[in-house]
Amino acid sequence: MRHAAVAASRAGLFVFPLRTLTKVPVFHGETNCRGRGICSDGHRSWEQRATSDPDRVCRWWSREPFNVGIACGPSRLLVLDLDTSDGHGGGLAAPSGLDALAALANDRGETVSGTYTVLTPTGGQHRYFRLPGGAELRNTQGALAPRIDTRGGGGYVVGAGSALPGGRYSVVVPPPIAMLPEWIRRLLSQPARQPAHEGPAPTGPVSASYVTAIVAGEAAGVRAALVGTRQWTIYRAARTLGRLVGAGHLDEDVAASVVTDAAAVHVGVDGMTAAEVARAVRRGIAYGRRSPRLLGTASAMPGER
Repeated sequence: MRHAAVAASRAGLFVFPLRTLTKVPVFHGETNCRGRGICSDGHRSWEQRATSDPDRVCRWWSREPFNVGIACGPSRLLVLDLDTSDGHGGGLAAPSGLDALAALANDRGETVSGTYTVLTPTGGQHRYFRLPGGAELRNTQGALAPRIDTRGGGGYVVGAGSALPGGRYSVVVPPPIAMLPEWIRRLLSQPARQPAHEGPAPTGPVSASYVTAIVAGEAAGVRAALVGTRQWTIYRAARTLGRLVGAGHLDEDVAASVVTDAAAVHVGVDGMTAAEVARAVRRGIAYGRRSPRLLGTASAMPGER
């Protein structure tokens, strides 16, 4: 793993260590920062501590074969995270992120240039693009199209060579990293709709407003789902909230109620039934609970608290 981390840093990418066989940063989060050492004058996040210095990278990875985190903001990257249609969907059909990206480009008479691409353990793709000077893009979830998320400022991706229990991240298209197509930059630069406040306050130690924003975004996505994508969208929203339930950030009844209430606008439209909604919600939450999403909790690297 040290070789992969050093290679990324020498390519000008800012890297930081992730716990072995996970996607979780080694550096401590703000919620458990003691204000000592490197954080004595204020908490320093994984994004601030990421580096492209090969010597520092060698020192970090000499301790343990950590996975490699790529900090997109400092690296001036926008990564398209293309989900696969044959992942853990509980048997619910959905177009893949690859299909969605191709359709998005075709509808606009555009193309997507070839670029450095990493295959994820679940069969998805991370397509890396350089940001043009002055462009500032942050993370999005489904803003371009269903099954397409993006990672920019404030976000990171797991680098090639890293491994999870289910498989390894591997390069399928070698460098160089292409410049982000202008038409994608324009789409991502459009103002996003602000979802309304949804439901009761979540439980758990993380900021309620942060978790509530996630809940609101998922509810808004369910309400806006198009015919042909509704069942999958409901399942995916329930799965996302189920991960928060599994981590103790959200009550399960609240999660189920929010998604079910949002999906009510679809019941009776083009054959969708309440039973289908209930089944998608139940399956999604159950699956999500098995992969808890821990917000703001990461242990510190030894000697760097």
